[in-house]
Amino acid sequence: MLPVSAMSDVANKLRNVLLAEIDDLDDVKRIRIGHPNDTIGGMDTGLNNLNLFFYNVKYDGYPADGLSANPFYVRLFCLITAVGAKADALSPSAGENDLRLIGEVMRVLHQQPVISVDGGDSNEIAQLQVVPHSLGLGNLNHIWSTQGDTAYRLSVAYEMALAPVPLTEPVERSPRVGQLGTGSQGTTDVEPMPAVGFGIETSAPVVPAIVVDSSKPDWSPQICLVDDANSALAYTRLVPKSDLPASGFLPLKVAVAGRASGQANLVWDTWNPTAGWIRSGSSQAVTIQTDTIDPDDFFAPLDPALLTAIDLPIQDNGQATLYAERVFARPGRAPVTLRSNPLLVTVHEAGT
Repeated sequence: MLPVSAMSDVANKLRNVLLAEIDDLDDVKRIRIGHPNDTIGGMDTGLNNLNLFFYNVKYDGYPADGLSANPFYVRLFCLITAVGAKADALSPSAGENDLRLIGEVMRVLHQQPVISVDGGDSNEIAQLQVVPHSLGLGNLNHIWSTQGDTAYRLSVAYEMALAPVPLTEPVERSPRVGQLGTGSQGTTDVEPMPAVGFGIETSAPVVPAIVVDSSKPDWSPQICLVDDANSALAYTRLVPKSDLPASGFLPLKVAVAGRASGQANLVWDTWNPTAGWIRSGSSQAVTIQTDTIDPDDFFAPLDPALLTAIDLPIQDNGQATLYAERVFARPGRAPVTLRSNPLLVTVHEAGT
């Protein structure tokens, strides 16, 4: 048997997403993968079906710093064809069913535009963006002219990129940037840097006034770090390693905005040079108190109820990213996890 590739994995992931999100499609046999001329003729004409035809693969090349031992990447192009059930006295016509099916496909892939690709150990190694791909009448006619005696049916096309080949090679990722600056290094023979520096200033991202529209059912929480000693809010923090406690973890304070009395979980990802960003420790539940974070009046006076204490999960040089997550239970569909903006904390050696 041939090994699983990123391309076959994507095809099956796409089928599973459509099966889970389109209520009428309740059997894997109702979504076929293959050449329309080979698959459509064997479909049950009394049921609604879809066909996934991957009609083109484009080589996207190596990254700029890639080697022949590293994976290369491809773009996949898929034609999704509706095969609506034939009408009876109480049901819509086949043509109307085609329109309903294509409408559902477009809705699902608009709401879930990312497909995860897993390696042999079930760890995620890539994420593919699902982008609508417009096909003119000439291109559509060219595709359907190759389908033998299979008549044209209503279809929509999507591009999925980028898929790694081979599948088992992970995508290289790098640590995130917490603050921009300028540095220089030379031999010990040069003159030391002036005490006043070179007059170059850097700054971290500024926290603006935030108001979460909690009237929407799919609202996402927003978070920031709170330095109450200096009356400052931030999205990033640089921590000298010398500031870490001798035992235990460094406590931080966080403000969370969202629907008042709503629930969220604070979760950490930490950077591992071998495995990349990985989930660290268990989540911490928090009850949201406000839908607003405004730096101009957050500390005048400071309401302690708006602060949540959480421990930084690293005890050495490294990086950790904090998120607030909530589960949105969509009526009649699979629940989704909504994630806040990230907070980045970097622990470094003093003077570096």
